[in-house]
Amino acid sequence: MPYRALLLCLSFLCLQAGPPQFQKVGKGPGVLLIHGFGGNKEVWAGMAAELAQDHTVLSVDLPGSGGTPGPALVAGRADFGALAKDLAALVRKEGLAPCLVVGHSMGGPIAARTVLEDPAAFRGLILVDSFLSALPAAYMEPTITGLESNATVTLSVFMGHVSNGPEQNQRVVTEALRIPTAALQAYLRALTLDSIGGRQGELRLPVLQLAAGRRETDPAREATTLAQFGFKGLPAFRVIHFPGAKHWIMWDAPEAFLVAVRAFEAGLGR
Repeated sequence: MPYRALLLCLSFLCLQAGPPQFQKVGKGPGVLLIHGFGGNKEVWAGMAAELAQDHTVLSVDLPGSGGTPGPALVAGRADFGALAKDLAALVRKEGLAPCLVVGHSMGGPIAARTVLEDPAAFRGLILVDSFLSALPAAYMEPTITGLESNATVTLSVFMGHVSNGPEQNQRVVTEALRIPTAALQAYLRALTLDSIGGRQGELRLPVLQLAAGRRETDPAREATTLAQFGFKGLPAFRVIHFPGAKHWIMWDAPEAFLVAVRAFEAGLGR
């Protein structure tokens, strides 16, 4: 009995994640910055410095990043619901509601889920080359299993599809390797589920997608693509494309990125 109790206790502890660590800079209206898969709060260093001139900026480390414990788990997947509750509570605790929230890649669905946890705490949602749908499990599985045998090669291939050249790829892979393999796998598994449960219609605040690459010229194909990425049914949604940028738009086109963010914010409440 004592041995079994010890195992149960350890299992419980492994499922717990501490509150997100964060950096807070600047003074003014609140902005919450959420990084994507394999990243950390330093992904936003340049943008945070610019926005902090007239905003209070929170850049968070998702669990597992920045030396923090990994995420809470449900059936081997990162629990985005628990994470969203923590992030919404953080915005309230720091007195930043209503806050603008910006999520890059995986940070996008996490940001959307956070808004759904406490809609009144947020005034706008910016998705950076992101999505609000489940990703195919068949696409994720080779990376999930490959992380066990050779994390460096696996991440290089996975990130290489969206990186803007070898130097950027090396940068993002180096940062991802600082995160425990189990945490990386848990996040990838979580992305194979619909993290917002088809609740697009409940995201009544303005939503902006900043998309890498050129816009699809065929309206029908564009509509199909937007639906596949989970953007159908959003009450107030639009897209801005960055033709010369890849996945990390805030690095590839920082000036245009900042202009888009500020213009979006200026239009909130109209």
